[in-house]
Amino acid sequence: MAGYWRILVLGLAIAASGCVPIPFKPSASVTHVPVTAEEASTITVSASAHRGMLEPLAKSIHHAEPRIVVVDGTPYLASLAGSGTLRDVVSGDEGSGAALADYLLCVGSPVQRQLHDTGLAAPFPYFPVIWVGYEKVQSRASLTASLVDLHVPHAAESLEVSSTYSEVIAAAVYGVATISRPQAALRDALATEVAHRLAAEHPTGAIRLMVLAQDGGVAEPDPNLGEDPPAQAVADAQAAAR
Repeated sequence: MAGYWRILVLGLAIAASGCVPIPFKPSASVTHVPVTAEEASTITVSASAHRGMLEPLAKSIHHAEPRIVVVDGTPYLASLAGSGTLRDVVSGDEGSGAALADYLLCVGSPVQRQLHDTGLAAPFPYFPVIWVGYEKVQSRASLTASLVDLHVPHAAESLEVSSTYSEVIAAAVYGVATISRPQAALRDALATEVAHRLAAEHPTGAIRLMVLAQDGGVAEPDPNLGEDPPAQAVADAQAAAR
């Protein structure tokens, strides 16, 4: 969510300036790590959190491999014993969830963090705003997901998706400003990885997949929790455009 507001603020500032916005989707990579029992006990599975990411992700997975059918995970959540953690999933009887789906994908919330900020670009207080300078900001976006084969639930694994990218503004009255789409990069990388993995394991026939949300685990801490609230950030951008 913090990444969304950052893009909105930058967009408001650019809209009132002579800069030309250049949106782009950075590259992203996926690594596989086994889920330990200790980690699984700290991950809570639900159907409601991060819904803004889940629905586009489910569509992207089906688009990458049409044989994958995304099914409702609510009945499975209701059948889970315990407190609704990933450990309850992986410690269940083999095949107990396979009547509802073949695989379960639990997706964490994307985390955005700024790595470096080089140079300086600032607006003059006129309208339209005149930007002057050069600034390059390097950032990293990431999310963690858990993939479980419900026929063999003890073999869960963590998919760690990350994207490191740079945004640039270069202007002397007129200029250009790049605007990244990191969440789209994370979503598409995860969708492609999951689709290829499931298709390779099931060469023929339909593949049933449940897509749920997860909280906790070893996801990177969100450094933006201490930022100004979104309303204040927008107000700052509007003030800069006056």
